[in-house]
Amino acid sequence: MTLRSASGRRTAAAVAAALLGPPLVTGCGIKPTEVVESGSAARVPVAAPSRAPIAYFVTGEGRLVPAPEPDYADTSPQGSLQLLMRGPGGVEQEAGLGTRLPPSDGGVAGGVRAFFSAKDRLEVRVPFPVAALDPLGLRQLVCTAVSTAGPAVEVVVRGPDTELEPTRCEAGR
Repeated sequence: MTLRSASGRRTAAAVAAALLGPPLVTGCGIKPTEVVESGSAARVPVAAPSRAPIAYFVTGEGRLVPAPEPDYADTSPQGSLQLLMRGPGGVEQEAGLGTRLPPSDGGVAGGVRAFFSAKDRLEVRVPFPVAALDPLGLRQLVCTAVSTAGPAVEVVVRGPDTELEPTRCEAGR
């Protein structure tokens, strides 16, 4: 009886190996595929630490790029705009960043004003005409203004020639 049970066990083991062997060898059943392109990475607005002022400058390809200034003392929307009006600094210029705003003289940075005309509306007054302003230059102004005011704020830009429709920051376009 001991021989039969050992023989029976060997037979049962052989049958189990025959039945279970192929599924174990074939793996999980997922076939290999080629690389699948899924588009570009998501763009997520991220605020700088402690609401540091950010001036938005323009790349050679026409995209807005934030340039935070954590050591700048004026963390108001007006302070951020004054940074922008001064133009890109040495580091930004070395990175190939520029501006689409009209050329400024020394007094333009001081000539910009920003104040809340309502809870969620920021008015930006600039000393140059805005009716024919480059759309990317307008986005520079708006995104720089909201960098310390908050993304939910809409901005009205006013120059000596006209007042533009309220708009929001669209830095990722």
